[in-house]
Amino acid sequence: MSSIGITLFNFILTFYLTGTCDINRKDARGPVFRMEPPSRVEFSNNSGSELRCSADGYPQPRLTWLTREGTPARDVPGLRYTRSDGTLVFSPFPRSEYRQDIHDAVYQCSASNPAGTILSREVHVRGGMDFIC
Repeated sequence: MSSIGITLFNFILTFYLTGTCDINRKDARGPVFRMEPPSRVEFSNNSGSELRCSADGYPQPRLTWLTREGTPARDVPGLRYTRSDGTLVFSPFPRSEYRQDIHDAVYQCSASNPAGTILSREVHVRGGMDFIC
């Protein structure tokens, strides 16, 4: 092996062994749900609703809400957004702005870090009706 090859090998070995990212740390832990959302949520278009999800792990897991198709639930101004704490918020809305793909849909919370990814149970969301109590 040439001296350049040996130097490159030593550099790569040193890079790997020094644990330059959290996944190489012995104390890395995959996500575990601290709070998982319920399986069903119904709400009035006048009230809106929130889906809460939280997880522990090391490094701290990133929370993402997914649609039934497995794609991220993007913010939709005035209808749906995700707060920095991972809560999926359905804002109150006029009946004329009802959208089946948002208000009668299935969501899952994903908690992910370099040590792994977990998915919550499916949450069946139904919103937009004025419920009578």
